[in-house]
Amino acid sequence: MKIKLIILIIFLASFGAFSQTATNFICDDCTGVSHNLFNELDAGKVVILCWVMPCASCIGPTKTTYNVVQSFNLSYPDRVKMYICDDYANTNCSSLNSWCTQNGLTNATKFSNSAIKMSDYGSNGMPKIVVVGNYTHQVYYNTNNTVNVDLLTNAITTALEDFSVSISDPVQVNDIKIYPNPANNEVSLNFTSEKSEPCELVIYNNSGIQVLQPASFHLKQGENTISVSSIGLKNGIYFACLKADSGMKRARFVVSH
Repeated sequence: MKIKLIILIIFLASFGAFSQTATNFICDDCTGVSHNLFNELDAGKVVILCWVMPCASCIGPTKTTYNVVQSFNLSYPDRVKMYICDDYANTNCSSLNSWCTQNGLTNATKFSNSAIKMSDYGSNGMPKIVVVGNYTHQVYYNTNNTVNVDLLTNAITTALEDFSVSISDPVQVNDIKIYPNPANNEVSLNFTSEKSEPCELVIYNNSGIQVLQPASFHLKQGENTISVSSIGLKNGIYFACLKADSGMKRARFVVSH
């Protein structure tokens, strides 16, 4: 009994040793494009992180993961992204790109940057594959050395569906008054802030794709009103997301020109 109890404690400790939410990173990929993981998740993208050495044993699971990711392109264009990351950022981008090209992994973003740490997600693996998504930055799948196609597919599908549910039934909707709604040339958001703090406003369309550049504001304590031009938006349903240190508020509005 004591032995079983010790094993259980060790298992629970190892399970809780890494966060069940993603760790943010802001860094350049191998083409020099900057990425902010949390911003991409907040915009409705599902990101599959795949750490490789690169090595021969990495090829099979990485190609399987790559093929699963590609299968979502038609139904969810530009929503599911695969990031192939050098394990300890000690392989240069040229070598990593060559390895990916040789193995048919061309439509993936490559990173060799120490800001992206597989240790944030528990034990190391070759490859290590992690699926993160939704504005909650949740980890949906985490595996080492191998990959299960069904579990990976279900994880990506669940992450996509969770974001769709969250934007179609936004939380704290009564905290924001949006007018006019439907909007024509401009939409205004009226809400109360409990304190003075910086805030970022992001607008998404009904597919969870960011449609306007994020706008930064400094909220005052009490009532606030923010106006946004909707002239460049097509007719349809949109979601306003206000992100501050104290939390997030979201609400839905319609554009009709």
